[in-house]
Amino acid sequence: MLFVVTVHSIIPDINPITTHLSSFAIPLFFVLAGLTYNNDRYRGDLRGFVQSRGRQYLIPYFVLYTTMIGLRVLLGPYAGTNFTLEELLFWFAYGSGPPDSATHLWFLPVLFFGMVVFAGMDYVTAGFPRQSRWLALVLLPSLALLVKYAFGSTLVPWHANAILIAASFMIIGNEIRLSRGLHHWGSGAASMDCIGVIACVTILVIASGVNGFTDIAVDNLGLSVWLYMVAGTLGAIATFLLSSLIARFGTAVRKELMRIGAYSQEMYEIHPVTFYLVPITMVLLGGTTSDYAVLYSVLWPARLFLGVVLSLLLSEYVISRHGLTRLIFRGSSRARNPHPLGD
Repeated sequence: MLFVVTVHSIIPDINPITTHLSSFAIPLFFVLAGLTYNNDRYRGDLRGFVQSRGRQYLIPYFVLYTTMIGLRVLLGPYAGTNFTLEELLFWFAYGSGPPDSATHLWFLPVLFFGMVVFAGMDYVTAGFPRQSRWLALVLLPSLALLVKYAFGSTLVPWHANAILIAASFMIIGNEIRLSRGLHHWGSGAASMDCIGVIACVTILVIASGVNGFTDIAVDNLGLSVWLYMVAGTLGAIATFLLSSLIARFGTAVRKELMRIGAYSQEMYEIHPVTFYLVPITMVLLGGTTSDYAVLYSVLWPARLFLGVVLSLLLSEYVISRHGLTRLIFRGSSRARNPHPLGD
């Protein structure tokens, strides 16, 4: 979550931070989705799994997206957006876009439909050797390339190509689960774990540097989808190794990171709104929106701070406290499961 907020706090500026973080920040979510997928449980109740995740991701998507349409129509003349209601409804039905103005909410249906594709493949291949699923790691990204090629420079409707990429990373995450379970990463020796992190990060930096900045929300996977797959996987492994080190030596830090992880969906959905407090504060202090535009590139730490701290506080002390807000942001009015990854 921290990586995603960091990227969002900096873009549209492209620099080494966004280039390297964008290579694995979103894939990490997909890998985690596969890692936490309980194969034995959901193969016996695939319909229940799809319905549960549909409520969790699609209810917030449709509620928040339609709310944003209303706000864009009402505030468009003041915010400098030139989309008509008809255009906004078209892109809503299209499931992707508008061009250069796509919202962060694209991630919710991609995560859901990626889960559906992955869970369906897991169900169908349950009686086959595990190695048969590895073929999908070649077929799915290749199919994603064909889909993108078919639409050319036009955005792919409903991010069909991104859904296939998401399912690919979920297979990787699930293979990790089947191989080693949900145990902490690490060799038992902190020095070896540090070497592992450094090695993964080094290769990641090289791969992402060659591949360039990526933004799967607008079908930009960089120079090569295969470099994107490699960088995304390495980023996930480095994150897992680093989390193991933190769990060993940083109890307080680990507790806060787990707190952020528990509210990651709500934080993701709400964090862009907190960014607007930076220009608002500047104006209240006597500055202008033009001043903010000039200083935009250097104010990203302020946006990052608000995107993490304020989003977490709002998620924990406002959204999670009321049934209606839980329904809007999590698709369920029930109180949170204290063990969200305990599938």
